[in-house]
Amino acid sequence: MAHSRKTTASDLLGDPGVLEPAPVLEAFGFRAVAETGGISVIPKRADWLRARDQEVTAAPGWRECPAGSFSQAVVHLQKGRAATWQGLHEVWQRLAPGGRLLLVGGNELGIKSAVKRLSGELGQDTEIIANRARARVACWRRVGAVEPERPVALPVEVTTDDDRFVLRSAPGVFSADGVDPGTQLLLSRLDAIPSPDAIFDPGCGLGVLGLAALRRWPDASAVLADADHRAVECAIGSAADLGLADRSEVIWWDATRDPPPKISCDLVLVNPPFHTDVPVDLQPARAIFHAIDTVLPQGGRCLVVANRTLPWERDLREIGDLRQLTDSRGYKILELRK
Repeated sequence: MAHSRKTTASDLLGDPGVLEPAPVLEAFGFRAVAETGGISVIPKRADWLRARDQEVTAAPGWRECPAGSFSQAVVHLQKGRAATWQGLHEVWQRLAPGGRLLLVGGNELGIKSAVKRLSGELGQDTEIIANRARARVACWRRVGAVEPERPVALPVEVTTDDDRFVLRSAPGVFSADGVDPGTQLLLSRLDAIPSPDAIFDPGCGLGVLGLAALRRWPDASAVLADADHRAVECAIGSAADLGLADRSEVIWWDATRDPPPKISCDLVLVNPPFHTDVPVDLQPARAIFHAIDTVLPQGGRCLVVANRTLPWERDLREIGDLRQLTDSRGYKILELRK
C-alpha cells in the first residue's frame, strides 16, 4: 500500500495566495523559487545540489543577491535561532520598500515564538497567510527604518597546551559559540602524533583541527572541507588571518553527494557530524569514512573523535587497524592505521 508524503512547512508556500507572481529571494530552501522564479540562498551543499538538480537558481551565499531588488522574500525557520535571524537580516536588506517578508516554519521549531519576536522587532502586526499541518507562514512589509536584529558572530578562541589563536565564526555554523568538547579532546592528542606532510580535515567547521595542526607542524599542508558554505568562508578567512593560506586549501564538499577529493594526505583529523535535521544521522559520517578510505594511503593515520555511544568501530575496522586512545568526558578518540 502506497503512503502519501507527509506535508512539510515549505508545502504551505504552494497554497493559493501565499506567493505573489513575482521573483522571490529565498533563504534556506527553494520551494518558493521553484514556484515563481528568483534565487535561493542555500549554504548547505546537499540542499544546494538538490536545487540545482531541479533547475532552480541557487547561490551558496549572499554576494549574488543585490540590495533592494526583490518585492518578496521567504525565510525558512532554522533549528538555530541565530541562523534564522541572520537570514531575516540579509533578506530584509534586499527587499524593495513595501516588499513582503514571509517566515515559514513548523511548530516543532518554534514558529509561534519566532513570529512574536519578529513582530516586536519590526513594530508591526503579523499577518498569518497560511496555517495548517502544524506549520504557518507569517507576513510583514518592509516599511520604515526598523529591521530584524542582526546576530553577532564573535571570534572563537582555540587553546591547546602550547598555543592560542582565534577563528572567525558565523551564525549557524557548528561550534560558532566555542570549540566543542570532542574537538578540544582531539586537540589534546596532537602532541603524540608524528609530524605529517599533508593533513585532511573533513567536516572542518570553522577549521579548528586543520588550522591548529598547521600551526603545530609548520612544514605540513592541509585540505579542509565542509558541506556548509558559511563554514568554508570562515575557514578561508581564518587561514588568511593566521598566515596559513599558502599551506591550506578549503573546499565546499559534501561526502554524501560529492566524490572524494583528489588529494594526497598522511594524516586525517575528523570530528564526524551526526546531528542534522533529525536527532542522529549516521549517513554523513559513514560517507566521510568512505572518503577517508579512498584518500588515505597505506600506512596513513586517522584520528577520529566521537561521542562514546556512536558505533564507528565497525565502519573504521573495514578500513584498517583500529585502537582506542582515549575515553574521557563522554567522548572517545579512535586511531585508525590504514
